[in-house]
Amino acid sequence: MRKRLPHVLIVDDDMQTLKTMSTYLAGTARVATALGARQALDYVHQNSVDLILLDVEMPIMDGFKMLEQFRKIEECINVPVILVTGRRDKSTILNSGLMGVDGYLAKPVDKDTLINKVKEVCESKEIKENKKTILMIDDDMSYLKQVNSILKDDYNVIMINSAKLALNYLLKHTPDIILLDYQMPLYNGANVMNMIQKNNPNKKIPIIILSSALSREALAECYTYNPSAYLAKPVSKEVLIENIEKVLNNKG
Repeated sequence: MRKRLPHVLIVDDDMQTLKTMSTYLAGTARVATALGARQALDYVHQNSVDLILLDVEMPIMDGFKMLEQFRKIEECINVPVILVTGRRDKSTILNSGLMGVDGYLAKPVDKDTLINKVKEVCESKEIKENKKTILMIDDDMSYLKQVNSILKDDYNVIMINSAKLALNYLLKHTPDIILLDYQMPLYNGANVMNMIQKNNPNKKIPIIILSSALSREALAECYTYNPSAYLAKPVSKEVLIENIEKVLNNKG
C-alpha cells in the first residue's frame, strides 16, 4: 500500500517563495499555501494539516504571533511547525527554540535541506504519537514551554493555555495523564477537574495538580475530585518525571 503523503501548509507573504517551496516539495507532500496570516488561519479552521512551514517576517502578524494564534485553534494544538526566515541572528534562533517549534530553516531555502527537514519532522511526529500523551493545562505559556522542554523527549506533550480549549480538546482526545495548574483565571484547578469529569464521565484520566501554593481550603476542594498527586511549583525534572511514571504505572 502506498504511504500517504503528509499535508503541508506553507505560510509566507511572498508569492514567489510559496511557488518555489511548493515546487521543491512536489512528490514529497501534498502542499497548500497561504499568502499571509488571514489566509492561513482561514485554511486551518477548515482543513487538517500535518505540518506548517511558517515564515517569521510577515506584515501585520509575524511568525511568532502567528504561531501563538495557531496554538489557540483546536485543530492546530499539536501540529508541528517549522519556522522559515531570512534572519540568522541569535535572538531569532533563540525565540524559535523558546516557542517550542519543531525546526528552523534559513532563507533562501535549499531544496534538499527543505525536503530532508520535512521528512525528519513528519517521521518524528509519527514516533511521538506512539508515546504516552501528556496534556498540560496552564495559563502561563512560558511555563508550559519550560516543562515541555523537560518532557518532550520522552512523551507526546500537548500544551494548552486555557480551560475552555482544553475541554474542547478532551471531547475528541484522551491523553494518558493531565498536568493541571491550580491557579488560573476564570477557572481554578478544582473547577476544571469538575468540568472534565462532567464532560467526560467515561474517561478516567489521572490528573496531577501543579501549584505554587495551595491553601487547606484549596487542597480540600481538589481532594473531592481525587487527583493522583499534588506538586509544588517550581518542580524539578526528576520529581516531575518520577510522579508521572508512578501515575502511569498505577494506571496500567
